[in-house]
Amino acid sequence: MKSNVNRPRQIILIVFTLSFFSLQAQVQKVESPEIRNFMPVVQFLASPLLEGRETGTAGSYIAAEYIASGMQSMGLKPYRKIADENKIILSDYFQSFSLLRYDVSEASFSIVSRNNKQKPVQLLHRKDFTVENLFSDFSVASGFVFAGYGINSNGLNYDDYAGQKVYGKIVVLMQGYPGQHDTLSLAWMMFRTLAENDGYDLDSRCREAAKRGAAAIVVISNEYNQSKTPDDAQLYHGSEYTLPSNEQIQTIPRIMLTAEGSRILSEGLRIDFGKIEKDIARKLASSSVLNIDFLNISLKVDADTLKVHNVIGVLPGTDTTKTVILGAHYDHLGKRGNDIYYGADDNASGVAGLLALAGRWTETQTVPPCNIAFASWTAEEKGLIGSEYFSSQLKNPEKVKLYINMDMISRSVKEDTAGRQLSIGTRVEDEYLRVMANKCNATLNHSFTLDLWDVTGHSGSDYASFTAKNIPIMTYNSGLHNDYHTPRDIPANIDAVKMGDVLKLINFSLQEYLSGIK
Repeated sequence: MKSNVNRPRQIILIVFTLSFFSLQAQVQKVESPEIRNFMPVVQFLASPLLEGRETGTAGSYIAAEYIASGMQSMGLKPYRKIADENKIILSDYFQSFSLLRYDVSEASFSIVSRNNKQKPVQLLHRKDFTVENLFSDFSVASGFVFAGYGINSNGLNYDDYAGQKVYGKIVVLMQGYPGQHDTLSLAWMMFRTLAENDGYDLDSRCREAAKRGAAAIVVISNEYNQSKTPDDAQLYHGSEYTLPSNEQIQTIPRIMLTAEGSRILSEGLRIDFGKIEKDIARKLASSSVLNIDFLNISLKVDADTLKVHNVIGVLPGTDTTKTVILGAHYDHLGKRGNDIYYGADDNASGVAGLLALAGRWTETQTVPPCNIAFASWTAEEKGLIGSEYFSSQLKNPEKVKLYINMDMISRSVKEDTAGRQLSIGTRVEDEYLRVMANKCNATLNHSFTLDLWDVTGHSGSDYASFTAKNIPIMTYNSGLHNDYHTPRDIPANIDAVKMGDVLKLINFSLQEYLSGIK
């Protein structure tokens, strides 16, 4: 019989060894994607074949199957539970749901003078204007209120509606933000950062006008002062989409003017938008416009139903009750006439990054401490609908420990000549995520200049569907460039080196976060 004198020491050694290997499995290094891992995906998703991947089109269905096939080839588990895992099919990776699509079939918009001797000035639908935020037939004949940019900001002590009576009237406002064309103005310094982080998106300004009782809003194009505009500067027209459960939700319609339509309105209403922009940039206040003419709007809407898909694959973890989600939307704006809105940066880049990261994590056969879900959303461009549907189906949102969003991660703003600026949004209460971002950024060979901003009150991408469920988020964006939402957003303009470094930072941050999972 052997002595038991050394048994406690043996037990301690065994426990230490098991703990060591458990820790090693938890924080095992996963190599970051290289350019060859993501650029072919960008090039395919943003190719002419997919015609811009607009939700509900053939291109979007091809994209969904392509993403699902990538997830299947990596060995990710499909989103849906099935009886026989040996018979996995691509649709098993789909979270499918129905969408209602609304399209304006008839529209008239005219400027009617109180002077009966002057004929009404007609603007042409889909040439001078398009219509958004409309889900049922609508008509109004009303006086109007000019409300600058339509912004009310208590924090900046600025209100375009000051002294204005809006109820029942049409609100006319300009795109953009105070000082946008005057970089030396106080207004530009005050508003620029918030504007670039979707602080003054049109949806929020539409809600502000609706809250004040406006009947509709008319939006002046940023190109109103250009004598000639390229075809891709003209307004993109798309249908409106909503979940069937939101069918009865109605906001006020939004009339979007083209450059030519804006000039027609300027002449018809005798408003000099250029002078007003300069005044606002200098004085930080809108001037009310006195005009007794009125606007006449009549709109007819048709509706149909589509079946669409989120695409989701899962890398199971040791603790399957907890999940970290990485997400990127795969839809874009589609095709209008002969113009394809390719959406290479927005958001083929995010999807390519998502698949490249998934490939790295699966090829190492890593078992993370909790599930990692790789999700590609549909209908982000239609109002974050895909991610909203997913989050609405979560039975236990608290078990989603973190959502990482990738939306436009491969370009830079014009001012970022070095290509090293990166925006990361988090909730204000999640200081640990900002500390983690800075820590991981410092490990890069060529670190980024980080813009760490508070997403509270913002809804510029799919992260908003998760903050609404009180889920911590990190949303990555490399810059709102001049090709955003134009046919010029093509693979040739991608900064692959910057994108690779963004993915490296995301990968480092993911591993750092998972190392703290208990």
